Amino acid sequence: MHQLGRALLDLGHDARMVYATSDSDFQLRDGALDGPDIPSPMPEAYADYRVPKAMQVPDTADSAVVFPEVWPGLAFRFGKAKPHLWWLSIDNGLKPAEACGGIDALRASACVHLCQSYYALTYLIDRGIRGWPLFDYTSPDILAAATANTTREARVLFPARGRWFTQWLQRWGPDLPWQEISGFTPAQVRDLFLASRIYVDFGNHPGKDRMPREAAILGCCVITGRRGAADNALDVPIPSQYKFRDSRLMVPRIVRAIRRSLGEYEARRADFERYRSTIRGERREFILQAMRIFGGRLELGACSIRKDQTLPMPL
Repeated sequence: MHQLGRALLDLGHDARMVYATSDSDFQLRDGALDGPDIPSPMPEAYADYRVPKAMQVPDTADSAVVFPEVWPGLAFRFGKAKPHLWWLSIDNGLKPAEACGGIDALRASACVHLCQSYYALTYLIDRGIRGWPLFDYTSPDILAAATANTTREARVLFPARGRWFTQWLQRWGPDLPWQEISGFTPAQVRDLFLASRIYVDFGNHPGKDRMPREAAILGCCVITGRRGAADNALDVPIPSQYKFRDSRLMVPRIVRAIRRSLGEYEARRADFERYRSTIRGERREFILQAMRIFGGRLELGACSIRKDQTLPMPL
């Protein structure tokens, strides 16, 4: 959301961030939705986007309102403003959608549907809803760190999600140097990726997830399951030999792939260059998608947009 706010400001729009803990926090008063008064609501990690805070959402014909998939009830709260429901995930948005009438009700609403992943886009298309791609991008700080020349340990990183299946892999390969990513700060996770060879992720992938992208751009080989967004070759564009069903029958094959990637790291690392190239171009793609949806004009001074260029953060 902060990335979108920054992009809209760069495109010449008056963009503001209204913070809340749930959609029930908003109250309709005098032609606007008032949000709660949350002291210092912006997480420090998002401060660099410099998106101004507001306390209310104006319900006027020249306003567009963007809210996440976990607050679909806001699609029915506006009389004049144009609501935009951004499916940052699919899995996390289905239960809230059912609570306000389900997909059929959202299809019949005046809501514009934005999609953070091809997984979300195809899900909506299959149910008769037109979605607009609006993918997020990997933090410029992570891209900058990717240029570091570091010594890598033969370590296999994995997140807490999908632990039920990763435990089967650990039982088959107890000698492998497993390291769960849990309880670390973002900076510590970044340093782990820079100093490791493999990242394994058998979570649900409800959207185009951040951690596989950060692991890849920071030099790790990436092995995933086939749940959610990981099952298609657009959201997670890694070679098919690094994607596996989370079946116990696949455990020996997955462990062999891990051992090979550890032992042949330098050669196997090159298999992920297409993924890294995609990640480097994410911000340019995001800004162009925002421009396509909301209009506006990008002003970057002497900086032009090239097909292979990652746009710098505005000064």
